[in-house]
Amino acid sequence: MRRTLLALSVLCPLVGAGLAVADPAPPGTSTAGTLTVRAITGREPIPVNRAEITLTRCGESKVVSTLTSGADGRATAALPDGCYEAKVITVPGGCALADVEPVRLQVAAGTEVGTEFRFRCA
Repeated sequence: MRRTLLALSVLCPLVGAGLAVADPAPPGTSTAGTLTVRAITGREPIPVNRAEITLTRCGESKVVSTLTSGADGRATAALPDGCYEAKVITVPGGCALADVEPVRLQVAAGTEVGTEFRFRCA
């Protein structure tokens, strides 16, 4: 019963949800690589919709892109080569972030890098 309630509390907001949204790469830069984040909960895992994640260059505070997880829990951005920090800024209702530390990722030309953010949802 508890597992069913957890699944419903996470999956209900997914009904009618759109695709993941990402801001384009900054103007005047070439898109060299792809960065993908995945928001999930549970052991199975179940996707978490509408988690907002900011991307900044390592050591800088200016946000270069804001991602919103879609119905599949994923969000993707095309970015120039470099080091980026991904940080969750908005946690969907009924959920808590398991680890609040930002994640560092290295983007390189023609490659895709990714990370997962785990949530605990009621």
